[in-house]
Amino acid sequence: MTRNRPLTILALATALLLVVSVAQRVLHRRAVTSPATATVVSADFDPDGINRVTVGAGADTATVVIERLGGGWVTRTAWDHPADPRKIQELLVALDSLQGDFRSDEAAILDDYGLGPRSAPVEVTLFGKDWQPVCALLLGKRADDGAGVFVRAPGSNAVYLARTEVRGKLGLWSPDSKPESRHFLDLSVFKTDAAGIRRISLHQGDKTLVMEKILTAAGPGDGSAPPPQDWEWTLTAPSRRALAKTKVDGVMNALAAVQAADVADPGVGMDRYGLWKAERRVEVTLADGSTFELRVGDARPATGGAQEGRYCMTSLDRKIWVIRDFKIEQIFKKLEDLLPDA
Repeated sequence: MTRNRPLTILALATALLLVVSVAQRVLHRRAVTSPATATVVSADFDPDGINRVTVGAGADTATVVIERLGGGWVTRTAWDHPADPRKIQELLVALDSLQGDFRSDEAAILDDYGLGPRSAPVEVTLFGKDWQPVCALLLGKRADDGAGVFVRAPGSNAVYLARTEVRGKLGLWSPDSKPESRHFLDLSVFKTDAAGIRRISLHQGDKTLVMEKILTAAGPGDGSAPPPQDWEWTLTAPSRRALAKTKVDGVMNALAAVQAADVADPGVGMDRYGLWKAERRVEVTLADGSTFELRVGDARPATGGAQEGRYCMTSLDRKIWVIRDFKIEQIFKKLEDLLPDA
């Protein structure tokens, strides 16, 4: 009998755990009524009347602050850098009259949906033209099938499953993602018609390569650029020689659409970023005679959640950009990388 006592205790403990598990499932099932679709976010808010958007998580409800300024949007939590209006519009459209399927109104199980006090849910608040809150929404976990997110309004225990991709509109693609200003920024550094680029000057240390586009046929006469097959590239400094068109076209195309990955504080001075006497610079001359310069400074490591890359600055403004290394390498080539194949 003594030898069987441990087995008896183990069996009783297992039975007790089973009873507790079944009880929890029953209580949870009772807390969830039959699904009913409802409007989670007030149907009467006007996206065009929103002047301020805040996004946060847990106690910090204003990790990201974006405000309408004139005809555009600025990110107050990123040195007033312009926000991407497309991303703001997509978020407002997603929230406008947001629908969801009812799941529960029991406070005791809010954390099961990532919406309780221990879960630090993401909170989005919209403010109207009078700068007063119009509506707010808490976002919790994604649904098990990945299609949708559990949401509720602050002050309410009613949980809904919204199938609209709201988390994605906030840049929250993984369960551990936190709100970041970077997601909403307009990160277009420079954009032009590649065919309109006439000269590229690469400065790397004490070496300079100047590449001239030589038109081999006139344009259509309406001021537009000639088709891409109607030009060649020639090196004019430090010496004159032919270049491989496809290779220099690669540099040209990279310069025609320069996209950053992040921005940095423009108020600390160029020297802090290695931009005062930058070792690498590129100058672009366009068909209308206008020019554009990009300076490349020190590296920014990927620490503390920061986006790695290189600090950069242009001749267009005082913004400090962070551009990924692969993009920099697409632009700054050595002469041997641009010569025709032997």
